[in-house]
Amino acid sequence: MTFLNIALLAGGLAFLIPLLIHLLNKRKVVTVRWGAMHLLHEVIRQKKRKMKIEQLLLLITRVAIPIVLALCLARPVLTALRSLGMGSSSLIVMLDDSFSMRAPAEKTATPGASVADTARHDLQQITESLPGGSAAQIVLSGGSPRKLLDQPTTALDLVPKKLAEVPSMSGPVSANDAFQAATSALKDAPNAAREIVVVSDFQEADWKAIADGAALPALENLSKQEPKPQITFYRIGSDLAENLSIASADLSALVAAETQPIGIRVRIKNHGKRPWQDIPVHLEADGARLRTARVSLATEGEAVLSFTHAFDKVGDHSLSVRLEGDSFSDDNAFHSVVQVRNQLNVLLIDGKPGTSPLEGAADFLELALTPHTAAANSLKDLIRTRKIDQRKLRRDDYKDAEVVILANCQRIQGNDLAELDKFVKAGGGLLIFAGPDIDIEHYNRELFRKGEGLLPAAIKGMARAEIADSPARVLMQRLTHPSVLYFNDARGGRLQDAEFRSWIEFAPPPNENTQRILSLDRNAPLLLEKKLGQGRVIACATTANAEWTNLPLQPFFVPLMQRLTTYLATEGSAPAWQLVGTNLRLPLEKAELGAEFTLRDPTGQTQTLKSQQEGDKVFVQSPPISQPGIFALQRVGTDKTTLLAFNTDNSESDLKPLPADQIKKIADRHEAAFADSLPSYQSLDRTRRHGSELWQPLLIGLLALLFFEVLLQQRIARG
Repeated sequence: MTFLNIALLAGGLAFLIPLLIHLLNKRKVVTVRWGAMHLLHEVIRQKKRKMKIEQLLLLITRVAIPIVLALCLARPVLTALRSLGMGSSSLIVMLDDSFSMRAPAEKTATPGASVADTARHDLQQITESLPGGSAAQIVLSGGSPRKLLDQPTTALDLVPKKLAEVPSMSGPVSANDAFQAATSALKDAPNAAREIVVVSDFQEADWKAIADGAALPALENLSKQEPKPQITFYRIGSDLAENLSIASADLSALVAAETQPIGIRVRIKNHGKRPWQDIPVHLEADGARLRTARVSLATEGEAVLSFTHAFDKVGDHSLSVRLEGDSFSDDNAFHSVVQVRNQLNVLLIDGKPGTSPLEGAADFLELALTPHTAAANSLKDLIRTRKIDQRKLRRDDYKDAEVVILANCQRIQGNDLAELDKFVKAGGGLLIFAGPDIDIEHYNRELFRKGEGLLPAAIKGMARAEIADSPARVLMQRLTHPSVLYFNDARGGRLQDAEFRSWIEFAPPPNENTQRILSLDRNAPLLLEKKLGQGRVIACATTANAEWTNLPLQPFFVPLMQRLTTYLATEGSAPAWQLVGTNLRLPLEKAELGAEFTLRDPTGQTQTLKSQQEGDKVFVQSPPISQPGIFALQRVGTDKTTLLAFNTDNSESDLKPLPADQIKKIADRHEAAFADSLPSYQSLDRTRRHGSELWQPLLIGLLALLFFEVLLQQRIARG
């Protein structure tokens, strides 16, 4: 037995009060001999014995009252009822549903069973052994942790049925976020006895840092709760040690013109100790296999392959790379959607036109966006530009433009500012380049407008690298923004080769709608992005020509400008690809509210979706996607089809598990238990605390004692 408020047990010492009063009130008896006394002797003897018994019962009752009251306040928890099939408890299971759980399990009676299958089987055995009245909740901890059920359920047979509907295709486990979700689920636990079981394959990729001492604040807070929940780390291992995967794939363009070649660079990784020879790697377009290359991989080695392909028809097209060879094929493919368009219209507004070639503020941009046209070769440019002197700008110039680029424009006034604001909020893209002629005060007042305007952040002033100092460069870091992912590989271009002698300094972003795309090594933003209405704005801290920087002279200036432009132009389009486990959410026109769509998955299965409204936005949304591949979304009654690509998160492709002793070290550090099989968990479960609170029956007993004390006192008083 344990107590939830053990300090209140000290109140039980109050039993000394009635005991002391009883002892102090005992009177000394003086014997007086009386001649006729012998006639009453037997009656007095019987009466005296009865009074002693009643007085003793009253004393025992009065002593018991403060003791029972103290026990009731201390909230005792009985620890032996579970072994008798009693003592209901609340079970919270943190179930790893990440991609790695699909690997084959070890020591399983079912051939081909995955770690996830074994986990579901074991959880069914665990829930079936819970005493009557127990409740269970499952927290799916892969990717973004979420509850399987709205509330903990006492219908324990419902848990395995719901688990059977959950595919293990989510992203990697974030342990701290998962424990936070478990803490939230614990608030709804209906029983005093509470247990949390962490069921996972405990990959090194997810848990190594924690084993090395990284903090788990959510688990530490969980361990401080009263009553403290029992915590168990339950490892289910995989017997798959060898695995190949497509570690990354980068496309040279996500939007292309007809017949424009698109390059795709694929990095293939060997995560095991076995070398692989002549692994076939296939390029597929629109479901058809185009060509095959072969690659050999050393132990824990990697290789890079490049393919090119050109589409000759406008519309959405799928482009996939697939490898063969290993037994775990779920991470052996990469899928993407390429938009093929006739052209993309860009309006270049030159704030300071030049009198000679490449002297104007927008001249380098024009070359970068239309390189084939400038070179007068036979290849077609996707982007069509129209360059206009800012002084000659008219309202009609915005017509048909999908992206507007401002280059060193001193001020944007009156109607021009209103047209730009309207253009962006309606879904257009705006790219702003700084320059020596911009009026900073005007930009802050009219374009920033305290965070309500076009500019992503206020401008603090101008900065420059002094002659004695080295120039500023792009900060070396892992790039995450879709427009610059291509440059994570040095073969796409070394952004750090660009030098910046002058730049404008942005103030910290005012809200979460603004994010950094690139930074300088002086802790200053180079590219900032802001979401505004249905469109986006990107602001660059330097010039678009060579006045402040040699960026336009770098080979990567062309793909960088084209990627920024196509990113802004396709804001309302479906992304090139998404991760499995996320929802499809596609913006629609307001006229499409209530329209029905058919979503077809890679196996040909379909489901019907209906568009809905949220605020002033209309969109169509699907449940979380549970398999990789190419999906087709078609509006019912039309021929309009949108292709969507979903890929697995390859961060878990290295299936190396954390050794059992390391998992036990994490458990010991947080006063938790460890089990690596169902029998070991069941043995542990039989021997540790599974409590049941006793304050309710004790309270009933206290009331009974008080009632009995009153009755006994009245009986004694009547003599």
